Amino acid sequence: MFHKNLIQYAVILLFKDKADHLFSFIIFTFIVTLLSGVLFISDAIQSDLKEASLFQPDIVVENTLAGRAYKLMEEDKEAIESLTGVTAVDGVVDGYYYFAQGRVWFHIIGDSSLSLGQMRVGSGVQKAIHAWHYDDVFNFFTLKGKITLKIEQIESKASDILCNDVMYMHPANARAVLDLNLHEYSKLYVTVPNPNEVGELALKIVETLPSVKATSKEEMMAHYQHLFYYKGGLFMILYLVCLVSFLILLKNQISLVYGEKKKEIAILRSIGYGIKDIIAIKFIQNSVVSLGAFLSGVFIAYAYVFVFQAPLLRSIFLGTELEHNVEFTPVIDMHMLFLLFLFSVIPFLACVILPSWKIAIADMSEAVR
Repeated sequence: MFHKNLIQYAVILLFKDKADHLFSFIIFTFIVTLLSGVLFISDAIQSDLKEASLFQPDIVVENTLAGRAYKLMEEDKEAIESLTGVTAVDGVVDGYYYFAQGRVWFHIIGDSSLSLGQMRVGSGVQKAIHAWHYDDVFNFFTLKGKITLKIEQIESKASDILCNDVMYMHPANARAVLDLNLHEYSKLYVTVPNPNEVGELALKIVETLPSVKATSKEEMMAHYQHLFYYKGGLFMILYLVCLVSFLILLKNQISLVYGEKKKEIAILRSIGYGIKDIIAIKFIQNSVVSLGAFLSGVFIAYAYVFVFQAPLLRSIFLGTELEHNVEFTPVIDMHMLFLLFLFSVIPFLACVILPSWKIAIADMSEAVR
């Protein structure tokens, strides 16, 4: 442990040179805040995707006509049910309804667990319709007239990553809103109990029905992860900004040691301070700066992402569409934070301690002059 007097003297020197250390503290805090914010957002999105994937079907089958989505028929459902390895095929009523007043699209999904005349909506939908004074019921306007449904439940915020823009309702109500007949489906959900057969069965489905597209759960999750991938071009720019800032910070630290601090180290050596004492003083000073900046940066990033919902970075990750307008669930990857600490605090300390040691073991007479 460090001697009490050594710690006190290091703190005195820290406040004496507070202007120099304040610059390092601000730059370091900025770097950690930016990188931690990106990591927090990414971890929150990945966690929500992982949770949402538990409820996704093994294979989703969609029909296409002239490159556009087209309805599936009962005979398509029966053809897939006949394949070996498939235990169930559920016809899904799925589509989009344009809410002209709010100028947004709502994702309509049929859910047989709901009663006729009832629906369950995502939190983003609830906010969008509440602005137009729809609180307990919502009116759909179709070519066949007005359809009024009662809002029974709001989806949990943890599922917002996939359900933010969704309206769940009884399939009969969904058919009426989307103008689908009784034995017509938007999609087919295929259940495959053996995970090893999912890929092969997806290919068999396409061979059986050449106009359809069969997407496995893994492919769907990969698609969503690609949408929110945080190592793309925009984030490379952020990383470059952090890298340049960190290099400026390290250059500033080295310049301080080889500049005005060189004489200070020489004087300390001449009045009896040992090399270990000088290294200890520099270590204490810069540990306070780096650890304080690191913890401050992590705290600011946490508040920015999970309290204020990352007002600038969220638009880079998610865009501004209702579909991806989610609330971040607090998730912290301690392993990534440790790596961030390792590759920021350690180089920062090394760029001070190593030059200080080099000066301390050199000839003091030239430095004092």
